[in-house]
Amino acid sequence: MERIEDLNIDKKPYLVSPHNRSVVYILALGVFGIITTEFGVIGILPELAARFHISIAQAGWLLTAFALTIAVSGPFITLAVSHINRKAALSVVLGIFILSNLFSMIAPSFGWLLAARILPAFFHPIFFSVAMGTAAQSVEPAKAPKAVAIVFSGISVGTVLGVPLTVFFADLFDWRAAFAVSAVINLIAVLALLFLLPSMPVTERPSFGSQLCILKKKKTWWSIITTILIITGMTVSYGYMADYLKNVALMNGKMISIAMLLFGGAGVFGNLLIGHLLSRNKGQTVWLFFVGLIVVQAILFVVAKQFYPAFASVVIWGFIHTGGFLLGQTLITSSAPEAPEFASSIFVSAGNTGFAAGSFAGGAAINAFGVQALPLASIAVLLAAALWFLVQQRLSKN
Repeated sequence: MERIEDLNIDKKPYLVSPHNRSVVYILALGVFGIITTEFGVIGILPELAARFHISIAQAGWLLTAFALTIAVSGPFITLAVSHINRKAALSVVLGIFILSNLFSMIAPSFGWLLAARILPAFFHPIFFSVAMGTAAQSVEPAKAPKAVAIVFSGISVGTVLGVPLTVFFADLFDWRAAFAVSAVINLIAVLALLFLLPSMPVTERPSFGSQLCILKKKKTWWSIITTILIITGMTVSYGYMADYLKNVALMNGKMISIAMLLFGGAGVFGNLLIGHLLSRNKGQTVWLFFVGLIVVQAILFVVAKQFYPAFASVVIWGFIHTGGFLLGQTLITSSAPEAPEFASSIFVSAGNTGFAAGSFAGGAAINAFGVQALPLASIAVLLAAALWFLVQQRLSKN
C-alpha cells in the first residue's frame, strides 16, 4: 500500500518561514489564474469557431497546441530555470500570462490567437513545478502533503470559478471578455506574489544528472503512461463540453455557464475525497476512478437529450473528473521521490500530453461521428487506460 505522503518533496531547508501560512494560498491563487487561462477557452470554443470561420475541431487546436507545447517543453525548461529566485520565476510567468490574454483579445486572426496561446504554454510548467516544491518547503514536514494539496486545489477552483466566469462574461458581452477575465485574475495573482511573498533564492541546486536519473526507472515510465491515458480519456469529452451541452443537451449560454460552475464545484469535493482515498490505498482508488468516470459518461450518453438527468450527470461527472489530476500527480511523484520538482514537471508534461491527445481525439470523434459520440469516445480511451493499469499491477505483483 502506498500513501499520498510519498509525494512529499525534500522539505528542508525551508524556503520561507514555516509559520507563513499565506504562502500556499498565494501559490494556489497563481495556479487558479493559470488554469483559468488554459481551460477558459473550453467554454467559448463555439464562439471562437464562429468568429474566425473555422470548425469546432479546428478551434480545438487552441487547447491541443497549448497542451502540446507544455508537454514538449515542460521538464527541460523547469531544469533550465532551477537556479533562478523562485519569487522572480513565479512572477515573470504570471506576467507572461497577462500579456497573452491581452493580446488574445485583439488577435486579428485565428493564427495570431493560436500564437498568443502558445507563448505562455512554454512557461506554464515552471509555475506548477516551482509552486508545488515551494509549498512543501514552506511548512513543517508533517504538513507538507496538506500544503501541496492546497496549491493543487487551484486547479479545482479554476474549474469551479475561472472557467464558468469566462463563459458567463463571454455570454454577457462577447468572447473577448473571457480573455479579459483571465488577465484580471492573473493580475491579482501576480500582485499578491509581489507584495506578499518573500524573496526565495535557490540555495541548493540539484544536478541535472541526479534529476534525470528518475527517467531510468521502469516504475516512473509506467506511471507516466498511465497518467497520459487517464487524462486523454478525461479530456476527449471535457475539452468539448460546451459544444456538447449546446448541441446535444440543447442548453443556452447561461445554462452552460451554470452547468460548468456546478461541474467544478462538485470537483472540489471530489478532489478532497480522492485525496483521502489515495492516502489509504492508491490502487483501489485508481479502479474506483475508472469505474465512476466510465459509468457517468455512459449515463450522460443515454440521457443527453433529457434536460434534468443530463444536468445531474454533468454534476456527478465533475465530482469524479477533477480528482483525476491529483491521481496522476500522485502516481508520478510517488514513483520518483528523490527528484520531486522534476517529477512534478514530468507530471505537468504527461498531463498536458494527455490533454493534447484528448483534445485531438475529441475533435476527430466529432468529425467522424458527430459531437454526440464524445462520451463513447471517452469511454473507449478510459477502458484502454484501465487495461494498461491492470497489466501494470500484474507485472508489479510478479
